[in-house]
Amino acid sequence: MTYRAAHAERSSGRRARWAVPVAAVTFLSLFVIGSSTATRPDEGPLERASLSQAGRSLILQIKTDRQIALRKLNRQPDFRSGRAHYLCLEAERAGRGVVSRICLGGKRSSHHRVGVSRTSASGKVFSRDTIAARVKRVGGTKLVVAFDPGAARLPADTYEWRVAAADGRCEGAGDGCATFFPRGRRHLYRLLPVRAVGCTGGDGEVVRHGPRGRPRVALTFDDGPGPYTDDVLSVLRRKKAKATFFMLGQQVSSYPETARKVLAAGHELANHSSRHALLPSADDVARASRVIRHRTGFKPCLFRPPYGAINSTLKQGVARAGMKSVLWDVDTLDWRLPGSGSIGNAIKNARAGSIVLMHDAGGPRGQTVEALPGAIRSLRKRGFELVTVTELLGERFRYRPVE
Repeated sequence: MTYRAAHAERSSGRRARWAVPVAAVTFLSLFVIGSSTATRPDEGPLERASLSQAGRSLILQIKTDRQIALRKLNRQPDFRSGRAHYLCLEAERAGRGVVSRICLGGKRSSHHRVGVSRTSASGKVFSRDTIAARVKRVGGTKLVVAFDPGAARLPADTYEWRVAAADGRCEGAGDGCATFFPRGRRHLYRLLPVRAVGCTGGDGEVVRHGPRGRPRVALTFDDGPGPYTDDVLSVLRRKKAKATFFMLGQQVSSYPETARKVLAAGHELANHSSRHALLPSADDVARASRVIRHRTGFKPCLFRPPYGAINSTLKQGVARAGMKSVLWDVDTLDWRLPGSGSIGNAIKNARAGSIVLMHDAGGPRGQTVEALPGAIRSLRKRGFELVTVTELLGERFRYRPVE
């Protein structure tokens, strides 16, 4: 992987240097690929600031000359008022005329949420929201903020950025009441797209369902990718539902572009062996993972044994390959072609934590495609969230920014 850094220069012309202690950012992904740093203005509390990308998160780091009480900051301020007290990142996509302001503070959850405002350059607010974030204080005068730029409506692009601070004691209004970092012209930062490259939880465990205490269900599809996978993806896209696809190595080799489309749509790729043999060897299982990773860039952490058959030898081989074995507790029997109504009724029988077995290849799967919309609608009416198996089991995905 190529590591890149783009550091802004000091106003005096010297290169800015600011190394954040490793202990300050231990919660960040290892995949840090870019940064942009600015230097101290002539006045105000701001000394340094930087932007960088770590996995799926955008990281804002701010160094001040004094400790700032987060609870006294307004995370949804009126930027045109001299009485506004805030500390915000301002980011603007070139030529768009809309400034996104990500603001720290709030009397509650100040270490777990930030405010997001989309405004005009003058501070007129078009929309306001709050999003989840991780705000960590380091050494009293350094703040490290991690948030999902997608949640903040910041798509991959090049941005002009600065940090703005106001203490709420100004007699004027607007920018005249704030100090900025850097002072003068803004600096540029290129926010890169990210892709999932793996997941956690490959501990060799055998599971049939997830926790029963949360209203979540995982839809899974076996034997693909194949001719019906695009149809399944279309339904999932329209219904805004996520799923897990247990893929055969030989099918990924035959339909590599389809496998990549599954991943790009936000679904999970998992291992179903190379050729669907009963009790496949450890080499067969490892080979399927290599094919999936080579063709898509994603390393599976989940394995489903063909026919649901597993013994101690296969279980050990799966564990050595760094995966968890996933069975199911709801079987639609769609491989028997029982009709879309029967398949849909089986899916509707899912309960909290259920893993539902279906197929997107290995035979004609039109009945499965036809059953999906109504079954998803029924599950949603019962209050279920449709997630990937990794999410159902409380694990997470690993992401990497890409050029």
